[in-house]
Amino acid sequence: MKFQDIDFKSDRPVAVKLRKPSPMLPKFQLKILSKAIIASTVIILLGFSASSWQPAAKIANSTPKSARLHYSLALPKSEITLEHEIAKSVEPIDVNDWKIITIESGDTLARIFSAVGLSAATTHAIATLNEHTKSFRTIQPGQKIHILQDDQNRLRMMKYVPDITRTLVIQRNEDQSFSSKIINYKLDAFPVYREGVIKNSLFEAAAEANIPQNIIMEMANIFGWDIDFSLDIRMGDRFGVVYNELYKNGVKIRNGQILAAEFINDGRRYKAVYYTDPQGNGNYFTEDGKSMRKAFLRSPVKFSRISSRFSKKRWHPVLSGWRSHKGVDYAAARGTPIRASGDGKISFAGNKGGFGRAIFIQHGGRYTTVYGHLNAYAKGVRKGKKVKQGQIIGYVGSSGLATGPHLHYEFRVNGVHRNPLTVRLPEAKPVNPTYRDHFAKNTRAYLSMLQIMGNTLAVNSY
Repeated sequence: MKFQDIDFKSDRPVAVKLRKPSPMLPKFQLKILSKAIIASTVIILLGFSASSWQPAAKIANSTPKSARLHYSLALPKSEITLEHEIAKSVEPIDVNDWKIITIESGDTLARIFSAVGLSAATTHAIATLNEHTKSFRTIQPGQKIHILQDDQNRLRMMKYVPDITRTLVIQRNEDQSFSSKIINYKLDAFPVYREGVIKNSLFEAAAEANIPQNIIMEMANIFGWDIDFSLDIRMGDRFGVVYNELYKNGVKIRNGQILAAEFINDGRRYKAVYYTDPQGNGNYFTEDGKSMRKAFLRSPVKFSRISSRFSKKRWHPVLSGWRSHKGVDYAAARGTPIRASGDGKISFAGNKGGFGRAIFIQHGGRYTTVYGHLNAYAKGVRKGKKVKQGQIIGYVGSSGLATGPHLHYEFRVNGVHRNPLTVRLPEAKPVNPTYRDHFAKNTRAYLSMLQIMGNTLAVNSY
């Protein structure tokens, strides 16, 4: 439950629970690889413990240790932040002086502060301090707030733990003003390998292989520039994926990022690996450093059915005549999100004859994409608005000359209609040539895991 309003007048008592938190000391573990394919390897895993966190329960589908690769890899830079120690910026504090409040349903910052004797002025000062403290408007039951007061009962320092990986720290300065900072805690990353074979659908194959839904969706996005998952999938297609599972003190917290993935579609093999360059920019690339991204998505609607293809002569179901069909129709449920297939600027958004509600996007000087028969536009969509690839711009409908809900999608090059399913899409930039050695060094482990584990499981399956 979210609490948007800060109640400065409430006097409802709040239960204050005192508890001695565990110190934030690094914990070291040694794990020895038992796989025959990677024997006698010892890696030290370094983890950090948040002082107030206690797991409620283990996630039911956590991967058993025997099924994990028994060593950790560094998370991509986008997912971790260096540890900062609170003790560096404040004088020593007796842990018994802290008041630890567990947020309950209906609590607000004002109620909590009032219960421990802090003034409304202090509540206002904290709530309006900066962007960090806006999070107090949406405190959740079960979260923790730690309060430290001085001899005059004024707020000396406080910690708010919104989740397992972050702590917001606020402290009173020498000039009696307040300042804040966010402390981020690193999770232990264990790479996991999964593979599947498509018998009916991608999602059924993923479920059978015990691959989480968010991971299979991410994999589909990675290969989405080369494979149209609404059209190209074949029975017998195979895929493998190496991704991180993130743990805290042996308890799985969530799934991490895909490190490497492979998809064999109709006999053609596609492989992708994640790479972060020395500047901190991360993305997916092929083994030889070409970007997996293209300047355009192959399909602007995820996992829909093609009801009408690009054709020079097609029977029009509404006008009852033979006409050219200069785009592709994607049949989908009304309200299905429509994504911009590439970066660009909206040149038209409104009613356009048989298109009904339509959007035209100009991509540089050569390319134009058209989206017709919309049910509604996404918030903020208007002529002159810049959009990014994958951004939701509207929703599937049946406006204009349409017999049912679907998206009519066109791809034009220099004003000439091209078949969106077969047109060669321009590629995004490859790995910077000056980073080639860095790329090879930093992706070798991911690609090796994908190959070794895939070969091992393939042999064991016979």
